[in-house]
Amino acid sequence: MTPAKAAELLPQALAAQDWETARKALKRLLRADAGNASLHYNLGLVLRRLGEADAAEASFATALKLAPGHLNALFEKAAAAMDAGRHEVAEAGFALYVGKAPQDADGWLNLARLRLRRDAAGEAEQAFDRVLALRPSDKDAAIGKAEAGLRLGRPEASSSLRALFAELPGERPRLLKAMSQGPRGTIPLSSLALTGKQSEAV
Repeated sequence: MTPAKAAELLPQALAAQDWETARKALKRLLRADAGNASLHYNLGLVLRRLGEADAAEASFATALKLAPGHLNALFEKAAAAMDAGRHEVAEAGFALYVGKAPQDADGWLNLARLRLRRDAAGEAEQAFDRVLALRPSDKDAAIGKAEAGLRLGRPEASSSLRALFAELPGERPRLLKAMSQGPRGTIPLSSLALTGKQSEAV
């Protein structure tokens, strides 16, 4: 495959979500232009789609070496680390990212989730607050903040989780897990206690 042919195939493959063809095209283009940060970044995106988190993280790292100010590559590198289960690396990456892009709610949300995962509930709560300040209707942040509050023993967190349980039927499995686990005890799990409606199923 010539570079010209690879350049022709790439947008078609991306549009068709043909990730394997896109990978081949990007690798061919990189053989001709190894110092192109954008190509390394796009290869990382394709590798994430293919489920190759380690290789994706390496591609984003290369993009950042070539273009240290590439914020999207910084975000995606942290996301790839999270995909690979390297949660400490991912948390450090998202902390660095939001320091450079403090208005990005998605960056704060990922950071908050990682902090909650390691049971740093106070730090997680602060990050969820940042998400809600930027995106007040974010249900994931609302649930996460309530879960963090429950772990911190805040009485209002129980009320928040009950209200979310009533308002978000599609999130009930996740909410039940949040309410029934953790070091600070549990909330009663009857449908009457959670929703105030005896006829409504859990």
